[in-house]
Amino acid sequence: MIVSKAQKQPKLNRVVVAAPKPLPPISIVAASEPHASASQRQIRELAFENFEKRGSEPGHDQQDWFRAERQILAQ
Repeated sequence: MIVSKAQKQPKLNRVVVAAPKPLPPISIVAASEPHASASQRQIRELAFENFEKRGSEPGHDQQDWFRAERQILAQ
């Protein structure tokens, strides 16, 4: 069987991708501070309140989070 140049499959370049690096362990300092988780919870709840006050429009999660952090620190 004769194969024309148009029928030949092009050679594909192979790319080797390294596996992602594993995440670092949770900080021992953060885990040993009981107020860290409480403040995280406060920030999360306040950020959600900010989200609802804005009319629950998605796409501003970081803005809501940083605003909540500032509000907590100002207390």
